Amino acid sequence: MGLGAVGLIGALRALPLLATAAATGWMLSTNPLARPFVDRSTTELALALEARVARVATAEWLQSALDGAVAEGDSERAAMFLSLADELGRPIYRDPAETLVARADSPLAQAAGCGACMADTARCESVRLLAACAVPFELSPLGDLNALRRAGLAWGAGEEVDRVDAGLALLGLGATAAVLASGGSSASVKAGAGLLRMARRMGSLSPALARQLDLPVRWAALPGYLRGTARLEDVTDTARLARIGALAREMEAVRRATSTPEALRLLRHVDGPEDAARLARLAEAAGPRTPQVMAVLGKSRAFRATLRLSRTAAATLALVWLTATQLAILLATRAGALLWRRMLD
Repeated sequence: MGLGAVGLIGALRALPLLATAAATGWMLSTNPLARPFVDRSTTELALALEARVARVATAEWLQSALDGAVAEGDSERAAMFLSLADELGRPIYRDPAETLVARADSPLAQAAGCGACMADTARCESVRLLAACAVPFELSPLGDLNALRRAGLAWGAGEEVDRVDAGLALLGLGATAAVLASGGSSASVKAGAGLLRMARRMGSLSPALARQLDLPVRWAALPGYLRGTARLEDVTDTARLARIGALAREMEAVRRATSTPEALRLLRHVDGPEDAARLARLAEAAGPRTPQVMAVLGKSRAFRATLRLSRTAAATLALVWLTATQLAILLATRAGALLWRRMLD
């Protein structure tokens, strides 16, 4: 066999590796790994969440979670796990949980709790009571004015002012004025601000989110604003207020996809605008089942489910793996042949 034939055979053997390496180089030149993960579509996300919840929520997992809810006296959480067990057909021991739920749902317990809840949202024993008894008032401009009244009295008495509560009330009033001026385009900001303010009163906001909602308020200018003789920018930092408004809009999307009580519960998973945006996407896909998804998967796994590896990134990684594999095989073959010749010498 001539040298030309040997060279041709060697070139043919190296051709698959060269072709794969060239394709890999071209794919890498498009920078596909700069953003390897992309958002799932709503349909993809709904299917992914359903599959993951079914995989995690075994009968043993549900029984443990249900027993924990009963031990804590959390009737709403117990009801959620009972419903999930029914949907998945999981056999569990239900009697203590059903007793807890029935006791919490009794008319006497509802009436007693509702009176205290209407007087002060901070005294609401559950988010269901809050939604039934206090939401209509708290989501109205009257609720915002009442929050500012509380803040003004505390400031006048030299007491500590809840600046988060007051700032959200200012956002709600500002959005109300914008709704009237724009014909409704700021309604979602108004509703979301009210939701955040109720969560603050109930202690459901995470410390990280509460810090981001803390707005500076110029108390001396507040009476003029309420009378209509001062502008909102005279009272607070409107740029920061706009950022909080965007977060409020995301939480209103969560509320529409689930319910007011569930959105209040879900707020404890939100530490900032990015979390609010991911929760809104998740709620769009999961709808009323969003609380179940968060309870079973937890925040990290549920939010990761909103993303998937892009097809371009997946193809690039596959080509990199194939190139490395072919190169390893080629080197191993050459090394084996060299070792064999030395053994024969």
